[in-house]
Amino acid sequence: MGRTAREETDAEAVVIEDDPDSRRLVAACLRRLGLRVHEAGTGAEAASLLEAGVPDLICLDLRLPDESGLTLCEQIRATPRLTDVPIMVITALSRPSDRILAHVAGADGYLTKPFRAEALAEAVRELLALSAVAGS
Repeated sequence: MGRTAREETDAEAVVIEDDPDSRRLVAACLRRLGLRVHEAGTGAEAASLLEAGVPDLICLDLRLPDESGLTLCEQIRATPRLTDVPIMVITALSRPSDRILAHVAGADGYLTKPFRAEALAEAVRELLALSAVAGS
């Protein structure tokens, strides 16, 4: 994984989701957008992937088996080389307070499960476009 000025079709994403079915669904949606996808089922797996490179997008569930997604989001934001990577939270937590906590932790987007594939695609396109403008 490496972050450079790229076309969206060359973009890479990391999906951090403990539920295999949800992880495959999110990954499939991202692949349909032309992204290369790396998958992690735990915070530890995510940390390993994020040490290996800098993706263009991170999709993050808030409930992980080994750590809080909010804590992981804060850790990502505290890592200088990952500071500008957009983070899309995808979670079943739908209370307004959950959305606020995710935003405070550093999330750029928030999508609740279940979701429509088109809603995810739209949110991802918007985050990648905003990231490209901010990076230029």
